[in-house]
Amino acid sequence: MGETKEMLEHLGVESIDELFKDVPDNIKTELELPKGMSEMDVVDHVKKLLNRNSSLDQSSCFLGGGIYDHYVPAIVFEILGRSEFYTSYTPYQSEISQGMLQALFEYQSLICELTGMEAANTSMYDYPTALAEAVLMSARVGKRRRNKFLIPKNIHWEKHEVVKNYLRGTDIILEKVEYDKDKGTIDREDFKDKIDDSTLGFYVESPNFFGVLEEDTGFFKDLKEDHKAVSVAGIHPLALSLMEPPVSWGADITVGDSQPLGIPPSLGGPTVGIFACTGRHIRRMPGRMIGETVDADGNTAYCMTLQTREQHIRRDRATSNICTNQALMALASAVYTFAVGGRGLERIARINYEKAHQLAEKINDIPDCKAPLFSGEFFNEFTIGLPEGRHQELTKRSKKRNLLPGLPIGKGTGKFEELSPAILSAVTEKCGDEDVKKFIEVLKEVVA
Repeated sequence: MGETKEMLEHLGVESIDELFKDVPDNIKTELELPKGMSEMDVVDHVKKLLNRNSSLDQSSCFLGGGIYDHYVPAIVFEILGRSEFYTSYTPYQSEISQGMLQALFEYQSLICELTGMEAANTSMYDYPTALAEAVLMSARVGKRRRNKFLIPKNIHWEKHEVVKNYLRGTDIILEKVEYDKDKGTIDREDFKDKIDDSTLGFYVESPNFFGVLEEDTGFFKDLKEDHKAVSVAGIHPLALSLMEPPVSWGADITVGDSQPLGIPPSLGGPTVGIFACTGRHIRRMPGRMIGETVDADGNTAYCMTLQTREQHIRRDRATSNICTNQALMALASAVYTFAVGGRGLERIARINYEKAHQLAEKINDIPDCKAPLFSGEFFNEFTIGLPEGRHQELTKRSKKRNLLPGLPIGKGTGKFEELSPAILSAVTEKCGDEDVKKFIEVLKEVVA
């Protein structure tokens, strides 16, 4: 008590309650806790609360917008759950094991094979942070005295916000590029008008937020070379098994998210940010990189390499303020990719593509619905135009049927308000005939 009295006197107050006198009266300062219960009663109570939730296994899921409900083979969780991986996913050089190093080296190799890039790190936190780091890296590798970076409007709003936060304190100016309201792709004319000799770099995403693919990527490659700008490509790793890699777009840096490769949706995370680049920019890349070498006896060995970029070495000259990574999630993607194989990836991607297009055709036959809302080619995600004011009714009816129809966008949602009311829906290999049937039935009820 003597110590408490001394502290109160030092603060100039007479009681602890006086410290909280500025708290509004409508905010309770005392917790109204229930009476104590036995362990058995607590467990029973918690189970009842949990039973009010519905999992994706009980729902027909068409959610997208960055997190997708793909099937994850059991082998992924089996290997991730091993103690040597699960409890040591973010060590530094001194304590990391050869097994973990090799697994991360294989992940890097898979990312390079998918993207066509020459180097990849062992992950960022997620897609938005990977993009933000790519913008900062563009300033490091680009021409001096340039400070404009072009970023399209047709990407997820969270990416815009994260990039803006990262650029605070820098002289980099973000300039948004419009999108074609018919195709859903980047507006080519607006892009040409805005790129100039003050542009240090630009970002192109394919598929973009609307699920639309940028078909003429040569357009961006030519402008990159004309203006000597840094090109950053945003990708979907599963879609890459069916399309040209970003290296063919002229990309210097590639970012994305490995969530579609073996990582369940959970509650929106964790995921793993993809980050890869061309070989000549490798020393400017943030994060960690694993290299293959030989030990004193000539045996193959693995180690963290080029650590001059890491915070514990370069301090204020580090290339990133990210001081850890998502190595466990990177391992999940590596295990998944090895489990399904190259042909398996292509097969799953084709199923996603075909099912999405089949669903879009069925929805487009419903009066007052349009699918997709944009005419551009899409992968497994697309927009569905709805009649005015039907968002809430769709949500209400879908909830009763254990259906997650998609992400509301367009007029009345606060997201892409310039569009007519719509939802962004994604189709994966887990969407069966009954799921599609339920989706169509609910849509017909809503627009009737």
